[in-house]
Amino acid sequence: MKASFALLLFACLAASGYLAVSAMAAGERAALASCGTVVGAKWVFPHSGGKVSGNKYGVTVNGVSCAKAKKFAVKLSSVKLPGKKVGHSYPIAGGPKGFICQANPDANGKVLAGSCQIGPWTSVSHHVFSWGGRP
Repeated sequence: MKASFALLLFACLAASGYLAVSAMAAGERAALASCGTVVGAKWVFPHSGGKVSGNKYGVTVNGVSCAKAKKFAVKLSSVKLPGKKVGHSYPIAGGPKGFICQANPDANGKVLAGSCQIGPWTSVSHHVFSWGGRP
């Protein structure tokens, strides 16, 4: 049960771009690193009436270079998502070869936060990066 909760927590944090905590998987501690911020597509935080918006994204990595993560965070920030449901993750194409990616929509159906990893979303990956809007 604890492992399931840890996996769910890690997946939620990865998808929202807030990998400020470490997850436990098979007794190993994930080595997370912050890569700072990048400038990408404009985003608007849901339910803020347009008052919380920006074009900066915080980038976090585990087992991926900051250079690669930042490059793809900028590229994928401009992807149009197939839906606008707040809190929902949508699969997106265009990430690094071998990675699967997903993103969460902003108020306008554009990318607010996202993540890419090697391996299925049902497991903790040691090769993952995420990005999320920073006001």
